[in-house]
Amino acid sequence: MKRRDSEPLFSISVASRLLGVTPRVLRSYEDAELVCPHRTDGNTRLYSEQDIRKLQIVFYLHKEREVNFSGIKIILEVIANTQPNAQAEGKDKETLISKIREIAPELLSKDRRKS
Repeated sequence: MKRRDSEPLFSISVASRLLGVTPRVLRSYEDAELVCPHRTDGNTRLYSEQDIRKLQIVFYLHKEREVNFSGIKIILEVIANTQPNAQAEGKDKETLISKIREIAPELLSKDRRKS
């Protein structure tokens, strides 16, 4: 069963307005493979609520914390592979999670439950 927040709902123009960025910024994040919006048969980008939350993280890291796209990819991978209150595997992962908590604790406090 598909999660409701992963259903594609928003066009690039609506998503850009919700996030307060230009459509070009969203396209650059897609080009860097930081987000992968759904594509319709007509090749129109559609963003889900989950995509919007991920884009908020990407925008925060890129603009507020000045993390480059390669760094953002690593951070997103760590976040995706980290479950709240679970023991981190390996010292490197613990170090990365500690750094994320230090620079952006709200990224790890989001609800990450699977349905």
